[in-house]
Amino acid sequence: MTRVNIIVEGQTEETFVRDVLAPYLGTSEVYVAARRVLTSKRGDKYFRGGLANYSLPKRDIEMWLSHDRTAWLTTMFDFYRLPSDFPGYEAALQCDDPYEAVSILEKSMKSDLGSQRVLP
Repeated sequence: MTRVNIIVEGQTEETFVRDVLAPYLGTSEVYVAARRVLTSKRGDKYFRGGLANYSLPKRDIEMWLSHDRTAWLTTMFDFYRLPSDFPGYEAALQCDDPYEAVSILEKSMKSDLGSQRVLP
């Protein structure tokens, strides 16, 4: 069985993974788990959702990769309002083609994270 962990931006993406992707991919023996980006922690309370800056998802991705060394990891973030410190952001802004812009962002993030198990 293949396992894929997905860091998502918010509740909508988390629900989509849980209710649509997981059942569909499960029929092909691909287990999928989603978790919203950890935005803050106060005491024993965790607050999740949103992308104020790139360091938030990067921290979550690196933590999940280190704790689960056999699973793949991908992301589901909105292209709209992506934080300006996201790897490749400035280069992506120069693109007229949104698909090319997303490709630049994905390649830049993968390079920044440095893991072969990351599939942006």
